Amino acid sequence: MDLEVIGALSAAGVALVGIPATVLIGRWQMKAALRTAEATSEAGMAQADSAYRAALDAVRAETYANRMQWRRGIQREAYVSFLLSVHRVAEVSERFAMENSEVLPLENIRSGKTAIDDALAALKAAQTIVELEGPDEVAAPAAGMTNAVQVMVLHLGRQAIFERALGKLHRLLDDQPSPVSSAAERLIRELSQLRRLYTATSAPEARVAKRSCREAGNALPSNVLEYEEFEALIEGYSPRPPMLSSAYLDAARQFDEEEVIFVRAAKVELHSQVS
Repeated sequence: MDLEVIGALSAAGVALVGIPATVLIGRWQMKAALRTAEATSEAGMAQADSAYRAALDAVRAETYANRMQWRRGIQREAYVSFLLSVHRVAEVSERFAMENSEVLPLENIRSGKTAIDDALAALKAAQTIVELEGPDEVAAPAAGMTNAVQVMVLHLGRQAIFERALGKLHRLLDDQPSPVSSAAERLIRELSQLRRLYTATSAPEARVAKRSCREAGNALPSNVLEYEEFEALIEGYSPRPPMLSSAYLDAARQFDEEEVIFVRAAKVELHSQVS
């Protein structure tokens, strides 16, 4: 074999040996690139996951804040609506009681009673919303105010009848003939005596005074005072009218006390949500 053939074979052998080395180097480079890409991918995924979670937390926080703001608005409206409703009941009832000192047409009296009933219905609805919205620290004094104003309405209704009867009686002094005005004057005198006896002496003497009032009332024309109006006069002078009774005054005091508690609790509830 000559030198030229030997050289060709040697060159081919070197080439054959170099091929596997090149393949190995290429595979090593490919694996390194894959590992780098994998590491980069994992880092990117971790960063993307972190960004996603941060964005999700931000959305959740914003949603919670919006929900709390919405709920706080609903509660504030419920509390304000209740206060307006409960004071509306007291206002309408007091005005009705005072207006009845005049001789009102029957339709006006019915209209006044309807206004009170409507105000009470609105109050009941407002209180129910407060109970649903809560908390108990707010709902409890709201219920106390409602109970108190219902007692007040009851006595104000009696006061309305008392005022109407008293107005009729005093107008008899000027607008009627002498026998009628004299009978009215006698009844007023007996009613005043009844009050004095009720506040200063024993029950038996007061019962005698009541009987004297009824005898004086019988001297009036039958169409002057209705039965409930005359009874309201007797009760109103035994010894005081409904608006000055201990039951009414206690209810009014309870109303004021419960309102203070209600407003304080409502402020705490609304401000605690802000923080």
